[in-house]
Amino acid sequence: MQRYPGFPKFKAMDTLNRTLSHFLKFAGALLTIAALYLGREILVPLALACLFTFLLNPLVKRLCRWGVPRVVSLGVVTVACFSTLALVAWLLGGELANLADDLPNHRFNIQRRIESVQKIGETGIIKRLRQFVGDVSQTSTPSDSDGVRPSAPPPPAPAPAPAPSAPSAPSASRQDGQTMLAKALNVVVSTLTDALGMAAVVILFVVFMLLRLDDISQRVVRLVGYSRLTLTTKAIDESGDRVSRYLLMQGTVNAIYGLVLGIGLTLIGIPYVLLWGVLAAISRFIPYVGPWIVTVLLVALSLAIFDGWSQPLLVIAFVATLELLTNMLLEPMLYGHSVGLSDFALLLAVAFWTWLWGGVGLVLATPLTVCIVVYCKHAPSLEWVGIVMGDNPTQEPHLSYYQHHLAGNEDAAQTLLESSMQSDGLDTTLEEIALPALALTRHEEVLGKLDEGEALRLYQSMRAAVIMLKEEAEGGAVPLPQAEGAREPVQRVLHVYGRALHGEPDAQALEMLALLLRAPLEMEVCSEPRLVGELMHEIEEKKPAVVCISAMPLRAQFNAKTLCRRLRSKMPELKILVCRWGLPGQEHDDKPLREAGATWVVATLKDARDVLARLSEGP
Repeated sequence: MQRYPGFPKFKAMDTLNRTLSHFLKFAGALLTIAALYLGREILVPLALACLFTFLLNPLVKRLCRWGVPRVVSLGVVTVACFSTLALVAWLLGGELANLADDLPNHRFNIQRRIESVQKIGETGIIKRLRQFVGDVSQTSTPSDSDGVRPSAPPPPAPAPAPAPSAPSAPSASRQDGQTMLAKALNVVVSTLTDALGMAAVVILFVVFMLLRLDDISQRVVRLVGYSRLTLTTKAIDESGDRVSRYLLMQGTVNAIYGLVLGIGLTLIGIPYVLLWGVLAAISRFIPYVGPWIVTVLLVALSLAIFDGWSQPLLVIAFVATLELLTNMLLEPMLYGHSVGLSDFALLLAVAFWTWLWGGVGLVLATPLTVCIVVYCKHAPSLEWVGIVMGDNPTQEPHLSYYQHHLAGNEDAAQTLLESSMQSDGLDTTLEEIALPALALTRHEEVLGKLDEGEALRLYQSMRAAVIMLKEEAEGGAVPLPQAEGAREPVQRVLHVYGRALHGEPDAQALEMLALLLRAPLEMEVCSEPRLVGELMHEIEEKKPAVVCISAMPLRAQFNAKTLCRRLRSKMPELKILVCRWGLPGQEHDDKPLREAGATWVVATLKDARDVLARLSEGP
């Protein structure tokens, strides 16, 4: 790599700027988390309101499409939704009260279950282990044989005389009971007050958001700026659609799950099936752990109210079967197996939002994380969030191929190339795997992430892999590709002079292109260092039909422009093809090279092959 005076200084400044940028992003993330935690009193009702808005807005839209005015649709949907929730909460409160009154009737059965569990530790291996620990403890206690006598216990102190003003035991216990009852009532009343206050705020937010949804969207767009109008609009639409679909489908799945669970528990003989069905439906909004919390409570109740073991085992088998059928059949059939998040990312999100907002965060973890991932997917600087947390990140085979070579695992790299050639063909393999990996190696070398020795080793390894691939293709295992629309080849030979601007990587890229060319095209690759005058003299002597310049980024455009200008000024009729090989997704401005004299500027092997194939067909 060419060094310039002052290059270390600019590199140090670039490193400092990148470090400062990373620090500012980290500080911003910490401030955001702190704001979410400190503002939870306001943000939690707002988040719940957004959740209900996503859930109810499709229903409001459906009524509006049927000709019902939006205000009337809004009133009908909100009243029906929150009235149903209030009715369910009232029924659940009654069921919980009946369950609390009924549990003391099973006190003897619960005590007997506890004693049976304790007796398990009195038999078998556990009993022998406990005896062994006891023997070791007695052996380690000092005795008379060690010459040390245990100290005698101190004489008991005389009992103090009772104070004349002390209250009697019944009155003290009565006062303690009244105090505990008062504390419990205070806790219950304060909890109910907080819950009712939050419910009122949430309902108010929901009504306002549904009524002013378009206005809120416009304000959000103006807040982020018109420069990000497309990004913000796409993010809002996609997140709204995905979260609404998730909530509707998940609600449908959970309702069916709760209904089937209630019917099954009724057949088994478990009481309070309404309570367990609703709790099971609600708990399934909590990823992974929700259904098993209700399962543990159900098993505990069956152990308390039944004398035998058949009903508890039936409960376990029924819940496990129902959970498997729901996960494997019902969920994939209705809305797919996931919401676009990886399992590990969803677990992290559940832990984070639960730590931040408690139980409400546990319920909101999935929709909030979906919104964040959708927005990050549309923001180029935050695309890594979608890659890390998405359930199906885009597989890029050239990265795996590069990593195999970097790790010295040439066999795995060769296997990857051969598998791709068998399934997709030679041209696709070179285009999507070999050439991007070569460009990535060049990119890392220029940036200084690979030293000269490492880069040379990678270039040699990649060259050997492509040579083996070429031998396999020429052996007839895979037919060599033909250019699209090519006619029967003519008899004359068309000479292509390939010039590699930066040695080995550009030379390999030209050799890949030569491998895809067919008669009458023949390419000669020149990669040795040459002065511009020497190069032009050689081109004048050979008189090629086309000069193909391989200019692999980075820092190749200036040299390519200089060479194009000199060639065009010396040979005005010469056809010049400039190949700007790069990484997938990179975009380059072709205008400077065309203005410098390039006839064609391409970025892929297919485009370069098609240009040369059309040229070989003649006028």
